[in-house]
Amino acid sequence: APTDDSGGIGGAGGGGKGGGSARRTPTEADDTLQSVQFANVLDLISEGEIEGLDDSYKSIFLDDTPVQNQDGTFNFIGGTIATRVGTQDQLHIPGPFNSVESETAVNLPVEKDTPVTRSVTGLNTDRVRITLTIPSLQILDDDGNVIGHKVQIKILIKYTGETDFTEVVDDTISGKSSNRYQRDYLINVTGTMPAEVRMVRVSADETSQKRASSTIFQSFTEIIDDKFRYPNSALVGLRLDSRQFQSIPTRKYLIRGIKVKIPSNATV
Repeated sequence: APTDDSGGIGGAGGGGKGGGSARRTPTEADDTLQSVQFANVLDLISEGEIEGLDDSYKSIFLDDTPVQNQDGTFNFIGGTIATRVGTQDQLHIPGPFNSVESETAVNLPVEKDTPVTRSVTGLNTDRVRITLTIPSLQILDDDGNVIGHKVQIKILIKYTGETDFTEVVDDTISGKSSNRYQRDYLINVTGTMPAEVRMVRVSADETSQKRASSTIFQSFTEIIDDKFRYPNSALVGLRLDSRQFQSIPTRKYLIRGIKVKIPSNATV
């Protein structure tokens, strides 16, 4: 029978080793969690009626950057702006500016066997906003891949005169975040103040450097609802999207200033 002397793959007399499998490059999944929070800022810019902003949103500067450019395009998105010029009978600014908020920092880790409790002392508080921070939420698996993770927390509250805490939030946060992730929980006050709020971690604490799901009780905010008109006070209300700012920005306003009466025989 004829023989194959070409020496090619599969030829007789090859006698070589079998090939090993190629090494796989680890992958990292895309982040699927993004913090969405809003900061509400109410600035008093004059005691007494003013003419108003010099040129609408072009006259508002956040961290020295105008909200609106001269060509009409905007440098920031996801927020709202409202103004009042300071008349005696001006209306209140609607929306989130109908309340007075007082935030208290906590910044303590919440572990499974170590819940964190804080007292909310405001007697007239209508709502409490709890802020949770997760520095990162992900798993490094045995193949070197970075994938998503999940963690479960609960929030409980106990009002004056009550003996037991009542669960008001039971949430499982699932996804991947390689950076700090924050989430707010708004609790309506239904009992007698003052009260105690408690954050509990339901998930087991992490024991491996390859798994990240630490939970931090970042802060709580006492909210009192009301419709404040602030008569004779010129105001600018800003609702700012956290995706645009790492912290509350500096604010500057270019205004046409306070109105004054002019003598009838004067030339302006």
